[in-house]
Amino acid sequence: MSPKMTESNPKTDTQAHIVDVTAETFMAEVIEKSKVTPVLLDFWADWCEPCKNLTPILHSIVEKYPDSVVLAKVNTDQEQMLAQQMGIQSLPTVALLKDGQIIDNFMGVKPMGEIVTWLEQHIDLNVAVEAPVVDNNIQALIDSQQYEAALSALLALPPEQAVWQTIEVHLLMNNIDAAQKMYEALSDEQLKMTEADQAKAKIQLASVDAKDELAALKLQIAQGQVEPAVQGLLAMLQNDLGNANVKQLLIASFSLLNDPKLAAQYRRRMGSLLN
Repeated sequence: MSPKMTESNPKTDTQAHIVDVTAETFMAEVIEKSKVTPVLLDFWADWCEPCKNLTPILHSIVEKYPDSVVLAKVNTDQEQMLAQQMGIQSLPTVALLKDGQIIDNFMGVKPMGEIVTWLEQHIDLNVAVEAPVVDNNIQALIDSQQYEAALSALLALPPEQAVWQTIEVHLLMNNIDAAQKMYEALSDEQLKMTEADQAKAKIQLASVDAKDELAALKLQIAQGQVEPAVQGLLAMLQNDLGNANVKQLLIASFSLLNDPKLAAQYRRRMGSLLN
């Protein structure tokens, strides 16, 4: 006999990425959904203390990466037949499904960082954060190189809104230490943002002592021509594997490519040269 479908409650935006699964909904909520978005499949039970410890960790991961993975939960007390069919022998057990297939699994409780690392071996994780608000009037001052006026105007904005443009102005004024201090003061939420990765990369870029050909490639990166500069840096690295400044420029440039897959490709090329 098929188990009864549990009554669902209205879902918040976060809860829309977390579903309770039964034998009747398994095909739609797990198999078919995994063909669109990877699914973490969590087998748990009320009496299982490790399950209770793992649940908030899995919820936090889905809240942080809602566009990358969804969580499907199976109560094994209510869905014993489904658990048997899936070969579950220990709780908690978590499986990762993609394109309708289980691609990996683990048992027991793991720290959030370890689970995220495990996921990153199989899928791209993209943090869901709000895009920062850019003040167009201040950006016009920056573009026209009126840096002191821009800094004065930025002081009137809420710090969380002003931070990215302020770091940019400090770097344009070659105030690397000031930019670094602002980066170090970023909140945990701000550090999740793409802008934080780019700010860190720009600070690293500004810190590199570059001359001659390396200076030209550094300028090319600063002007937004990142990929051609990366190719030039890889050629330089091939001829001088011990050049620390080339390595530092390469590492800084990867976050400025604005294409994670392309960045990963160039990181692998760098790694293959060094190993």
